[in-house]
Amino acid sequence: MSFKLIKKTLFCSVLLSISACSSMFEGGSTDDAGVYADDESITTKESLYQNTRNYDALISMYRSILKNEDDLLTRYKLSEAYYKKGDSSSSLLYLQPILSSGGSLAEKAKILQAKNLNMLKRYREALDVENAVLSSSPTNGEVYNLRGVTYAHLNDLNSARENFDKAREYFLNDVIAINNLAMLSIINGDYRNAISLLLPQYLNGIREQRLVHNLVFALVKNNELDYAKDIILKENLNTSPDSLIDALRKTERISDYIAK
Repeated sequence: MSFKLIKKTLFCSVLLSISACSSMFEGGSTDDAGVYADDESITTKESLYQNTRNYDALISMYRSILKNEDDLLTRYKLSEAYYKKGDSSSSLLYLQPILSSGGSLAEKAKILQAKNLNMLKRYREALDVENAVLSSSPTNGEVYNLRGVTYAHLNDLNSARENFDKAREYFLNDVIAINNLAMLSIINGDYRNAISLLLPQYLNGIREQRLVHNLVFALVKNNELDYAKDIILKENLNTSPDSLIDALRKTERISDYIAK
């Protein structure tokens, strides 16, 4: 893995992990073998494309389905595929009919809308959407975490921390929440606290990519170079650990890249 990729990951690691939609397509009847086979084929292809992150293929498949019948769930999946591909403008476009549809899918669409707005750096609009979702779903840990990300981008680190803590209270995945809390410490230059959050996770066997990269970054910045080198070697992060460490030591503060 190149240093360029590692640095990019470090700078972007306050972003949320994305949970793939696992709902299956509906359609056809068990009495119609041809239709059932088609549905089974779609589901198989969908799983394959998701697992291989082939978002272009997903988008093409969903668009073909929607040409024949406009289904809100398929439309949501199309929008999510565009988001994962990095095309937030298209994702927002296809979300619009779902946002006013009501029900649980509308709430999921609003969460995806906020993620897209964050990606487009429209942070105040994202905050409005997040506040609206939390007003009707005040125990949604994912949205508290997302709002924490938005506040971090707005450089309101106290509010960001409060929301990350709230996300943990409502049982957001601990790896995500702890990594985001560590990111706030890194932004503030408190590398020792970041290490105190990340190192126990690492020692307990957590090898999530962003967590490992942030831990190495914090160790280097805290001048714990031997420990950083040991992790770089164990995790095969770079073929030249000393060069990577030297580059990280010279890297500007991470706040310059993610706190807008």
